[in-house]
Amino acid sequence: MPNPPAASVWRQAWVLLLVLCGLGRAGAAVAAPILRAEVPAPAVGENHGAAIAELGSGALLVCWYSGDHEEDLSVRILCSRGTGDGSSWSAPWTAVAPGDQAIGAQDRNKSLGNVTLTVAPDGRVWMVHGVIQSRTWPMVGNICKNWVCGRIDARVSADEGRTWSRAHRLVDLPGALPRAEMKAAGDGYLLPFYQETAQRSVIARVVLEGDVARLVTTWPLDGFKLIQPALAPLGDGRFRVFFRDQQRQGVYTALFDPASGAWTKPEITNLPNPGAAVDVFDDGSGRDVLIYNPSNTTRDVLALARSADGIHFEPGCNLSAPATEAVVAYPSVIRGRDGDWRAVYSANAKGRIRFVRFDSGWLEECFARKG
Repeated sequence: MPNPPAASVWRQAWVLLLVLCGLGRAGAAVAAPILRAEVPAPAVGENHGAAIAELGSGALLVCWYSGDHEEDLSVRILCSRGTGDGSSWSAPWTAVAPGDQAIGAQDRNKSLGNVTLTVAPDGRVWMVHGVIQSRTWPMVGNICKNWVCGRIDARVSADEGRTWSRAHRLVDLPGALPRAEMKAAGDGYLLPFYQETAQRSVIARVVLEGDVARLVTTWPLDGFKLIQPALAPLGDGRFRVFFRDQQRQGVYTALFDPASGAWTKPEITNLPNPGAAVDVFDDGSGRDVLIYNPSNTTRDVLALARSADGIHFEPGCNLSAPATEAVVAYPSVIRGRDGDWRAVYSANAKGRIRFVRFDSGWLEECFARKG
């Protein structure tokens, strides 16, 4: 049998080193995730609001918004394709260019925002993303400059993200923006989103029809400054929802029942929140695991915590590398068909997109070893 190429040997050695090296919270020696990688992105400007999906072929797709700075006219949505294990990534390509205008939109986009990805049962990939809607006045020009003019567009790809259909306007409410992925529910999907203007979370029922994602109804959570909802299915048709807290008191949670459209009153968990997005996944044993920033003031670290009731969490280890990635935020996580979890997040103060893959063994060790 021929010897493997040198590049392959070095890659195997690097992965082994990552597995053997320790990474933990408060000095605990916790084995590093199976693999860390950087998704190629422009070296200057901002790269933020990423989403990840596992394609029908087994490859990975990551898409995010990129530009000179957030809310800028230069912002576009980039995508990169990765191998199934996340060890190799393609150069990014432009999926949505600046100045795009969705079908049903009143004007062209001023800028672009957070991305979510959903792979439908037919293998097609749906991208739901935020935009800043332009509003042009004669002799004045565009008067919409920031996220309070947010809207949500949707488009679909039949070739695993290489090309995309023209977008349709999905949510035309003022300040509307997505963050976490849609979840299947009945004959459609639940889209969690928020309104920057009203500072509230909303869940929408969405039906995918042909090349159009159609909004059926919305259920707002009024009376709380809680945004960027992330959904965790409970198994009985209801969903536990976790929120970013704009008042920086802590991660909040509530239950939502799509059958009735009813919310329970939000409760604060025992986890802090610095006004930053969280994401959630099931650990395979019915417990919620949250990826969050363990501080009420900074985004220096992304950590894991898990809970059997969704309110009282057991802190685990760090997912990001402390003191090496500067500001880290906006995690997006999926579980692959092989059982391993794959997550992306923005690092270095929205400058880079990082990828991490870990398995159930590492996850258990993460919670077994405390600092």
